[in-house]
Amino acid sequence: MNAGKRVLALLLGVTLLLGVLSLPVGAAGPGYEVDVRPNIILHGIGQSEVFLYDEATGERVQKEDGSYVQGWPPALDFMTVLPDLLLPLIGTLLFQFDFGLSDAIQKAAATLFSTFEMDEDGMPVNNMQVMRYPKSMAETDQAGKDFVFKSFPLQGLRDLVGDENIYYFAYDSFGNNAAITEELYAFIQGIKAEKGVDKVNLIPVSLGGTLMNSLLETHPDVIGDLYNVVYIIPALDGSRIVGDLYLGNLSTSNEELYRYMIPSLMEGEYLGYLLNLVIRLLPKRVVEGVLNGVLEGVVGEVLSYSTTMWSLVPSGDYEKARERWLNDSAHDKIRAQTDAYWKAQKNSRKNIQAMVDAGVHVYNIVDYDCPLYAIAGSYKDQNADGVIHTDSTSMGGKIANVGQTLPEGYKQAVTNCGHNHLSPDGMVDASTGTLPETTFYMKGQNHESTGRNDVIMLLTIRLATAANQETVFSIPEFPQFNYARDTRGLRTGTLPDAKKVDTSTLSPQDKAALESAIAEVEQILADTRVVPGQIEAADARLHAVLVKIGVRSAPEPDYTAMILEPVTWFLSEVFYYLWGPRGFGDSIFSIWYNIDLT
Repeated sequence: MNAGKRVLALLLGVTLLLGVLSLPVGAAGPGYEVDVRPNIILHGIGQSEVFLYDEATGERVQKEDGSYVQGWPPALDFMTVLPDLLLPLIGTLLFQFDFGLSDAIQKAAATLFSTFEMDEDGMPVNNMQVMRYPKSMAETDQAGKDFVFKSFPLQGLRDLVGDENIYYFAYDSFGNNAAITEELYAFIQGIKAEKGVDKVNLIPVSLGGTLMNSLLETHPDVIGDLYNVVYIIPALDGSRIVGDLYLGNLSTSNEELYRYMIPSLMEGEYLGYLLNLVIRLLPKRVVEGVLNGVLEGVVGEVLSYSTTMWSLVPSGDYEKARERWLNDSAHDKIRAQTDAYWKAQKNSRKNIQAMVDAGVHVYNIVDYDCPLYAIAGSYKDQNADGVIHTDSTSMGGKIANVGQTLPEGYKQAVTNCGHNHLSPDGMVDASTGTLPETTFYMKGQNHESTGRNDVIMLLTIRLATAANQETVFSIPEFPQFNYARDTRGLRTGTLPDAKKVDTSTLSPQDKAALESAIAEVEQILADTRVVPGQIEAADARLHAVLVKIGVRSAPEPDYTAMILEPVTWFLSEVFYYLWGPRGFGDSIFSIWYNIDLT
């Protein structure tokens, strides 16, 4: 997710998911009994195409640039709200108090996110329609296939079970959880009837985990319809980011607000440090008021009616969040639905265990050791994959905080499983999770780049197609505790470019260097036991050879970023320590504040 999208995530209040966008990964290797049956992918946030349709014409609504208005990303037309913000902003800057800016921001935020508006039943107000895939990939046009396999780089699955056994359950990520769950149940039954099979496989990813919570709670009979279920970074107990946003627990303490929060959303780019300085043009209380205005506008007026978003509030936060947003009669029907989901959420691990007890092969893939984005007030207290805290994705695995280890001398909490489930790095005790024998952990893997890790995709394919029960000990090529890696650019760019080179035109030395670099990359890609930093070094070596032989050009240094990043970081730090956690005018106008703003 780029810097602009992180700002969007700050406003929207959810940074979940574009969890597995990537490009193709090859098929899992032979050597095990492959089970051929329908596989249904349950995607995460934004991984379906949802368009706004004109009620009168039945056509998709177009914007001025000719593109269509979509449910994701939202059609944020800032020019429509700018006139209403100018006067409050100018007045606030001149007089250094909230000149109606917070209220204007609240209205603007609600307007900008009105695409997601829901009625009192939690159903979309606008005519939003999902591009669905009711048939298998074998009966889907090329554009649909391209979209699905760009969203989920599981092309290797096609080589094992065929397009005719791959299905994509598309839904509105901001829609109605209960309605979507009913659609999913009917989708499963329809595929069973169509294919003449008694069981299917499910691959729920991120937000898809919340649909599984609802499905197992409301249709427990579906357990008899399932064979392999492969959870990938599932939001089974929501996300601490969303919980903190619904509770208003933002990172607005001194250090977070003026040092860490914005740069973390910008991945440390100089723009983040520059914004640390820009927000000082406003009084601190106004900055806090603006953030609260965004919450009131986006959550209070829009997302408080979206039951899919409510499914991302952790169960421990739900009661307080419900009291804050759902305590009026306008939310009575929403509250009844969210209460029902809360029950399903609290029963999640029990219902997953019921699948296991019934003979379903249930697997889980977890990313960890990436801190939550610093917008969440509890980001320092949680291990996470950047977006979802690991207690949620791991089904209760015990994990030390980011960069830390479990206490010295720590012993595995659960011993009756008969195996060691302590991670070599001393951070994880997988024995406390619901599925210690079938949960795989990827250290340092960020939620949003999960699909770029070819090992995770290959593991998913292996688990989804296994005829027999696998465990973390039955497939040593996929160890329980593995590491992050991102091979997208290498697999889809650098390596193919290198293989196209006509080596007959090269000197013996360059030919040998190229062939050696290619062999090294292929050897590393073939090994699913990741060595941190190894693939990055091999990629850099191969790229350097391509530059030397003229196939690629050396990248131009970004002198602007090289200069601005350290300069803006230095200024941000200097002003924090010398000026303190306040706006430039706070000290000057302190007397005025005491008179007029208390």
